[in-house]
Amino acid sequence: MKRRVRIPILLVLFCFLTIPFKSCVDSDDYDFDKLSEKVDWQPNFVAPVGFGEYSLWYLLNQHEEELKDQTIVLGSDGLIHIKYTEEGIFEYEASEVLDFPTQTNNILNLDLGVPVIGIPSINLPQTVGPILQPFSISTDDANIILKEATVNSVLNFRLNNPLNTTVDLEVSLLSGTQAGAPVVKTYTVAANALDQRETLDLTNLLLAFKEPLTVANTVELQFNATINKEIGGATVVGTGDLNIQYQVGNIDLILAKGDFGNQTIDIGSGDIDMDVDFWDDVDGEFTFADPRININFNNTVGVPFKILANMTGANSDGVSLSLDPDPQLPLYPTSEAEVLAGIDASIVYNKDNSQIVPFMALPPSGNITYSGSVRINENLDGSRYDPLASGNNINIVSGTSSISADLDMDIPLNFMADNLSISDTIDEVDIDDAEKMIKAAVIITSENGLPLDVKIESVLFTDASFTVLSTISDESIIKAAGVTASGEVDPSTIEKVINTIELTADQIKSLNDTENIIIKAAVSTTNDGTNPSVKLKGTDKLKFSISVNAQLDLSK
Repeated sequence: MKRRVRIPILLVLFCFLTIPFKSCVDSDDYDFDKLSEKVDWQPNFVAPVGFGEYSLWYLLNQHEEELKDQTIVLGSDGLIHIKYTEEGIFEYEASEVLDFPTQTNNILNLDLGVPVIGIPSINLPQTVGPILQPFSISTDDANIILKEATVNSVLNFRLNNPLNTTVDLEVSLLSGTQAGAPVVKTYTVAANALDQRETLDLTNLLLAFKEPLTVANTVELQFNATINKEIGGATVVGTGDLNIQYQVGNIDLILAKGDFGNQTIDIGSGDIDMDVDFWDDVDGEFTFADPRININFNNTVGVPFKILANMTGANSDGVSLSLDPDPQLPLYPTSEAEVLAGIDASIVYNKDNSQIVPFMALPPSGNITYSGSVRINENLDGSRYDPLASGNNINIVSGTSSISADLDMDIPLNFMADNLSISDTIDEVDIDDAEKMIKAAVIITSENGLPLDVKIESVLFTDASFTVLSTISDESIIKAAGVTASGEVDPSTIEKVINTIELTADQIKSLNDTENIIIKAAVSTTNDGTNPSVKLKGTDKLKFSISVNAQLDLSK
């Protein structure tokens, strides 16, 4: 759905300048007794067009069915706001912070101590071990130091037995527990086994990595082998070692703690189209006093991260400007409970930490482009954040951790404007019986409770091909209300102003062929934009009455 934003007074000007041929006021609002008939010549036809009293919120409210489609909103501060939201400007998941690639295949050749002459059965069973075998759980970043991790996985074994009898192999994972109990399992390796496959279920395994913690992320396996009596024989024989190959299978992360390094994650790039139409229709200088861009995060990643983002906008003349915001550190989850539940956090780009005031004053009538990166475990000054240092929060991430970010742009109509040129076109104009008019004038009586001076510079009447047939150049003024020191309308300054726009004979003659009316006006805040910014509140009101006076040739 197209969302339109207009400088508010222009909506009323359209009514003023297209009377009697068009009207955008409701006839229920008319009060014909209040219409002015002041004109130097004596009309023989007076058309009471209308009388209205409208709040600024009434004029601007778009009445969209869906709140998300509402660009003009009334803020809790009473001000009119331009609002824009872009959902999902970036997001990343736990796998971008911590991931486990295919693990290394490990080999242990366990010397069973069988002499060439063999082992008499009378000396069996015989135990070999324990043998301690450290190995590493590798991550996708060589700088990650794990303190503990809860995972779902499996340990796969390939076993080769050179003996002519079975061997019982006990495997203990010294660094892990399941449901608080040690991880221990015994496998019977068949006599003369070649490539016997076994698995150790590591579902919901809690790994505690060996101290001192290093990027090796070392855990330990312990092996005990028991040589059993040879069945049907007196001597166990065989040459070589018990060959044990083992490899951790796919690791499904449940929760991990540690130091996930200084990683830089690209948040990508994209375009934002605010779809604010009046930026395409105005020319002049205006400055919003307090525009803001909020980036709102839903965060289940327990890692501090610095946002390095930027936006670039360009106006219709091709002039571009970067927002150039200061880097910021949003709040992040610091406990297991917060990681699992998630927290909401935000950062704001405002007049104090970015170039948002000149950025919005461009104005950015084209698309706004954004790009940037996230740097984890980095302080604002670029120094290293050490999550394992005393007093610091340890990095925590779950298998479902993610960060999603939405952009919320909020521009309160608290601004300064100087000679803000506005133009627009009313098409499909159909004016009948203009040849009966000898003279005509539009009488506008206004009481402007808005802090905006409006100068009607010209009204162009054109044919279907937009060839100008005639021009009204009368510079009528709708005088602004005065404002208080805080920029709000001072009711005591509201004045009644009467403006008369007379049409020349050529202008009247051109009406029969008129199919488009082009309106050009200029808007300034009080005192030609030199005052402090003014605030447009939803309760600000505009009163007006309109009449059309004409001398008609009744013989036609």
